[in-house]
Amino acid sequence: MLYPALAPGSPLLSPNVILRLDAELNRNPFGLVVITSGNEDLDTIGTLLWNDCIELMVSHGNNPDDVLVLGKVRALAFAVLNMAVLPDLLGSTRALDLALKAARICIVNQQRDIALNILSIAALRLESIQAPHLGLDATANRTLTTRYNLLRARLAWLQDRVDIAEHFFAKIPLPGLSDDEEAAFETCFIIGNSALARRQFDIAARWLQIAKDRLEASSIMDVMKFPDYDNWNLVVRHSLAVACTQIKNPQATVTYDIEMIVLRETYPEHPAVILFDLSMGHNNPGTHGILQGLQRLVEKTTLTDMNMPIIFQFARSMGHAGGSDNGMEALRILLMRPLPSREWTEKCFVAFTLLLSRSECSDSIRIRTLRGVIDALEQRGYPSISASAAHATVICIWKMTGGALLKNDYWTAQLWLQMCSEPKIFQHCSQSIQIAIQKKLLACYLQTGNLAGARQLMDRGLVQSQVDCERLYLSYKLSLLEGKDGSGHFYLGFPLHPVPHKQMSLLSCAMEAQRQNKPEEVMNCLDQFTKCLIADDIYHHDFSAAEHYIFAITLLFQELSKGFTERLGNCIETVLESALSYAKGNSMFEGGDQEVSVTQLQWLYFVTYKLALKLMSSSGLLWIASVLDYSRQFALQYRQIAYPEMDSNAPRPHLFAVVYLRILAASLNARRENDLNNKRTYYMNVRTCFIGLNHLHGWEDEEEEADEATNEKEDRHHDIAQFFDLEAAMHLRHWQDILDICASDDEFPKPRFYAPIIDLAFQRNIPPTVVIPIIKRIMSELSKLQDDPPTTFQGDFRVSLPRYLHCLFSLAVGRPRYINPTGIDLLDIKMADAEVAEEVLDRVLAIAGGETGAEEVKHEQQDSNSIQSDPKLRGEFTYPAAELIKISTVAFNKATDFYRATRDDDCQRWANKAIRIAQLVPGIQGRQVVQALQTRLGSLI
Repeated sequence: MLYPALAPGSPLLSPNVILRLDAELNRNPFGLVVITSGNEDLDTIGTLLWNDCIELMVSHGNNPDDVLVLGKVRALAFAVLNMAVLPDLLGSTRALDLALKAARICIVNQQRDIALNILSIAALRLESIQAPHLGLDATANRTLTTRYNLLRARLAWLQDRVDIAEHFFAKIPLPGLSDDEEAAFETCFIIGNSALARRQFDIAARWLQIAKDRLEASSIMDVMKFPDYDNWNLVVRHSLAVACTQIKNPQATVTYDIEMIVLRETYPEHPAVILFDLSMGHNNPGTHGILQGLQRLVEKTTLTDMNMPIIFQFARSMGHAGGSDNGMEALRILLMRPLPSREWTEKCFVAFTLLLSRSECSDSIRIRTLRGVIDALEQRGYPSISASAAHATVICIWKMTGGALLKNDYWTAQLWLQMCSEPKIFQHCSQSIQIAIQKKLLACYLQTGNLAGARQLMDRGLVQSQVDCERLYLSYKLSLLEGKDGSGHFYLGFPLHPVPHKQMSLLSCAMEAQRQNKPEEVMNCLDQFTKCLIADDIYHHDFSAAEHYIFAITLLFQELSKGFTERLGNCIETVLESALSYAKGNSMFEGGDQEVSVTQLQWLYFVTYKLALKLMSSSGLLWIASVLDYSRQFALQYRQIAYPEMDSNAPRPHLFAVVYLRILAASLNARRENDLNNKRTYYMNVRTCFIGLNHLHGWEDEEEEADEATNEKEDRHHDIAQFFDLEAAMHLRHWQDILDICASDDEFPKPRFYAPIIDLAFQRNIPPTVVIPIIKRIMSELSKLQDDPPTTFQGDFRVSLPRYLHCLFSLAVGRPRYINPTGIDLLDIKMADAEVAEEVLDRVLAIAGGETGAEEVKHEQQDSNSIQSDPKLRGEFTYPAAELIKISTVAFNKATDFYRATRDDDCQRWANKAIRIAQLVPGIQGRQVVQALQTRLGSLI
């Protein structure tokens, strides 16, 4: 024996032995070498090896791999026997017979090279025994020659040489003269059927025609040679008719008609004939007629393992030719009848559900059809389908469930899932599949509001496992819908140790709580999620870590829209800190399963900035600086990954926006702060940030481009930041910086900030030496805008100008900040800026009276920065009377002070200007003021 005992399922030979066997056969050991000494031992070894192969074919013939190995071993056995035969007629004849048997086995196994080597030896053996003096029997010689030529024809066909196959077959004697008609018929049919499978229809028709002629001749001469003649006659004629349908010539048409006439007369009830006629449209039955024909055939024919292949193939072909619905109906017809075996039932049922999933019918029709088939199987007592068939069927139903879910049709999805979970036919589904179905069904129950069904399924159906985070999410969602507290799931349900999908399930729970508008539950979920983030052994198998952070930040952003709490702020801080730490250690340009890509970094720095914007409009103002710092760090990490080894400022616009928002937040915090030290700290931050903002202002980065709208928006933000910087300088008493700002064309704020600047100047108790240059600058800038007066404050330039002049005059005539400590100067003639005060008087006269005094001209010649009059306003502007009265009164009082100080020239000049301003007051009130001032002046003189 080759192998006395083999364990079930074990291979016949080890891989190493098979490699040695292949190497030996590749060296062609079949050379015609006769060994005279020791040939008996070789004969014994070869015979035992040959017989072992025959015996093992009985037990291992169903294993294709073993069949191939046995074919090679038998070829090796022949090589041994070939060397052991005696050099006489009997020995050569025996060697030739063994060669033809070994070659046939190799041809059946499609081992072409081995078969060719063996047949080469067979050719030499055949030639050696045909010498006349050997006296070989003519019948034996003809039989061996026929067997050899038939094998050469089959081998040539395997080598795709149909011409050589025809050459060798032409040497076969005519029917009736051959001693091996069955082998000749078999060869013709094998080649013809193989050509038909290869869609070589001309070749197939030619060889099948020869096979049919051989079969007919043999049956006429001796029917006992073909005890299975009826079946072979059906198969050959049917195959020939099929080949002829694909050949477009008159001869093929005639052949087809003749063969079908014979088939219909000889086998009128055979399924192959009936189905072929239906497929070819015999008598034009139409699709409905074809299905009716199939149903009649199934009803009156006993379905067996012999006829099921062709019937099943026909039903499946209708799905390809006539559409999924026709194939589905054909298979439904089969499933309504008892099938010969469980295997056929499962095969038809799987094919039926596959076509059902491809059907264009509505879901309600498909569900009703599937339910009808399942009910029919259960009524016939069919127990259940196997695990593999159940798995394939459930995949098809799962596909239809997914289609319903894509349309948000949860009711239909629920019906499909119930189809998988309720019938006993699917009871052999694996536990994992059953759990997956139950989870999906539970989700549909929750979506359709069937809480009772969901609770029943949860309590009895799903496996209670801490590792099953999806189940825990569904349980959490069900608890919230039932109005229960869900926090217990995090202490009793979710595992404390890391498991796959835990983070994603926690985020899903948070999103569910957010959908149900339960902010406390959202924070409970996020608290658990942050614990995962700071764990050393965190899992990231279901999603990449970056996506975890993206989900969490999105949740926080949505939650922040509902209101700020300190707990939410702490959670934001923890998530951003963890995300930044992970991004710094795991960033790559493209990204991957465990990396953060540049696109994700862009999203992170942008959404973090949006979080800061949300905090600006909430009570979380104190958290803005920290969040903006994270946004800046994400942006810098983006620069490092996107532009390595480059002197890039990207993303400069975002960095500008971050600094600008920090200025706004610090300014707002400073205004709200009561503690002077904290207020000072905030204003220092404003000034520091503004320096950074100046460096970022303007498009200087070659890596990025900007449109005009973006540039204009940035310029507007820079103007606002300039105002806040000036405000901070005022609070911090940086007087020299303020004077430098007033002297700079680039740093002084725009006209829309003039009114707030003046308000600040008076509120902050700023020295007149600092305030006066500010107001003078504002007056100068407003004069430039006379053709386009500003409209951002209470009125236009014509309305605002008198108030500005009043403010400036009040500051200029006010006492200096530092009074003589000796107390010698008791007269109130010291002014903060007498020159500016007199300029204001001249300006009022120029605007209200349309004149320019000599003093004004003198001041203009001396100081190019003096207050300029506006010629275009003369005659077009009515100066408010109240303002004129106030200024004239104050000016006359100052003239009185000069008189008391014996400064007569200054007294006369100021008194004259005061009276002239009073004269500009219209009506009786003006005349009364003028008269009173003149009377007082007369008394002084």
